[in-house]
Amino acid sequence: MDPAECGHAVLPSSDNLLERAFMARIRAEEYREDLAALRKEFDEREDIIALKRRIERCEEERRQCIEQAKAAGISKMGNYLLKIRTRKQRTVIPKLFFAKHGAEAFVECATIAIGKAEALLGKAALDDCCEVEVKEIGVSVEYERPEAGE
Repeated sequence: MDPAECGHAVLPSSDNLLERAFMARIRAEEYREDLAALRKEFDEREDIIALKRRIERCEEERRQCIEQAKAAGISKMGNYLLKIRTRKQRTVIPKLFFAKHGAEAFVECATIAIGKAEALLGKAALDDCCEVEVKEIGVSVEYERPEAGE
């Protein structure tokens, strides 16, 4: 996007991709600050505060009614049904799996949580039996001041 389209003064065009990336981040931060100020102003309006309070009261009334209906064993009243969605989660019990299917199957599909293994055996005990994978988790461009002699 051209800086002029963003509401900024037109900057000299640069073929330096890292400079452009750095400056784009600076502009985005300025916009975020502007947006945060507008949100704060909006959220502090009396009509917005009152509306949020009404919403909170309705949500609390809903929670209380559902809890009371569950406690009373009510699942249907007139045309209204209490629908409770559930999800089953299966967890393999390692000792039972090992006993039933043997070491080969266990080793083939087992994963070990590093935190639990370290808590049980200590970090040093795992040094020779772990693989390390380096993943990129983010990229940034930083400005480096030129040295005085350059």
